[in-house]
Amino acid sequence: MKFMKLISSDKLLVSLVALIAVGMSLIYLGKGTIAPAQNLQAKSTSTTISTPETKIGVLEKELEAKLQANILQMEGVGRVHVSVSFSTGLKNEYARNANVTKRTSKETDKTGGTRETTEVTENNQVVMPSGSSQPVMVMEDRPEVAGVLVIAEGARDAKVREGIHTAVQTLLNISGTKITVVPMGGA
Repeated sequence: MKFMKLISSDKLLVSLVALIAVGMSLIYLGKGTIAPAQNLQAKSTSTTISTPETKIGVLEKELEAKLQANILQMEGVGRVHVSVSFSTGLKNEYARNANVTKRTSKETDKTGGTRETTEVTENNQVVMPSGSSQPVMVMEDRPEVAGVLVIAEGARDAKVREGIHTAVQTLLNISGTKITVVPMGGA
């Protein structure tokens, strides 16, 4: 029963995040601030940095893209580049079949003394569905964000810089000390 509650809460969390994302998109559409797709591509910069194709690397890139898409919608931001780094990896908890066997035996010797022996055997196996090589996952914690760097054209304006900082802090629910927003340099 506990296993089903954890799965249900995980699905609920994913559904809630998707609903919030759709809601934010609708709010932006209602205000008329979403730029056409071609303008979004023109506003964003694409710097190719080689990262290993690990789950963490993929998660970082996905989060960077989501943050960049949201920040691009903000007034006065201009071109933007976002970098995210994680301080921890993915944490997975798998379903386990825990069995504890306890066996007690009493022995009496020739002089009338008794000795009691207790043997405890624990078996804690990961649950594997039949026909599958993947164990049953109970919970997957996302990695902890170590820091976010946002480089934006509009960050020269203190009000825009503060808006970006607040947006990132709100979206990721992290401390403001983990976020740095700087103006874009170069040509």
